[in-house]
Amino acid sequence: MSMLSLKGSGFTVHGSGFKSDFPVSLYPIPYTLILSCLLFLCAFSLPALAYDKNELAELNDMYKNGKYQEALDGYLKMTQSESENPYTFYNAGNAYFRLNRPGFAVLYYAKAFKLLPRDPDMRANLDYALKQTGQALVPDGVPKALHYVYYLLSDLELKALAIIFFWLACFAGALRALAGEKLKEELKTAPYATAAACLFFLLWIGVRDSSPFTNGAVAAAPATLLSGPGEKFKANATLPEARLVKILDEGDEEYYEIGLPGEGIKGWVKKTDLQKI
Repeated sequence: MSMLSLKGSGFTVHGSGFKSDFPVSLYPIPYTLILSCLLFLCAFSLPALAYDKNELAELNDMYKNGKYQEALDGYLKMTQSESENPYTFYNAGNAYFRLNRPGFAVLYYAKAFKLLPRDPDMRANLDYALKQTGQALVPDGVPKALHYVYYLLSDLELKALAIIFFWLACFAGALRALAGEKLKEELKTAPYATAAACLFFLLWIGVRDSSPFTNGAVAAAPATLLSGPGEKFKANATLPEARLVKILDEGDEEYYEIGLPGEGIKGWVKKTDLQKI
C-alpha cells in the first residue's frame, strides 16, 4: 500500500484522463464528431491542474518535514480554488490523518475518491482510514473486482457519457432519416446502439444513487442520532467520529435524516454535526 503518498510537484502524480480504445464502426459519422465527444468527456473527467506548482512544492516540503498543520492550511486553500481537483483533497486528507483527525481525514479522502474513484492511492488511503474507524470501503460479501467496476467512473464522467451518447443517438437518428437508401442501410443500427449506450449509463447513474458517497456525509466529531428532528426526540445512539452516513432528507432547517450504510438504521442528526462529501 502506498499509504499517505502525496500528489503533486516532486511526488508521484497519476494521470487521470479517460481513455477509450473501443473501435468506432459508424463509418458515416464523421470522426471529428467522435473526437469532439471524447474531448468533451475529457473536459469533465480531468481534474483542474491550473495550480501554482511552486506553492504546491512548498506545501509538500512542509508535509515531508512534519509541518502538517501548515501544509494543511495551504491544501485547504487550494481545495477552495480547485474544487474539481481530487489531488488537493487527497493531500488534505493525508495531512488530517497525520494530525490524528480521522473524521476530516475520511471526509477529504472521500471527496477525492468521489472525483477520481479509480485512482489506486485514493482507494487505498480511504479504505485504510475507514478501517481505522471500524468501517471498510468494500462492503462484506461484495467482490473487490465488482466494487472496482462499480466505481470505475466518477458521477461526473457517467453524466458526461450519458449526454454524449444521447446526442450521438439524436444525430444518428436524424442522419438516417435524411439519408438515401444506401446510407440508411449502413446506419440501420446506429441510432439503437447509441441510444442503448445512453440508457446503459443512465442506469449506471441510477444504480450509483445507492452509493454512500452519493449525497453522503461524515461525522467530523461524535454526533447524537435522534429518533426525530429535534432535541425533544429520543437519542437512539451516538455516531462515532469519522462515521460515513447517507443523507436521506435535508428538508428540515436544523437536522438531516440519515441512514447508516449496511446497517438499516435511520435517524436524525444536527446538520452542524456532519460534513457533506
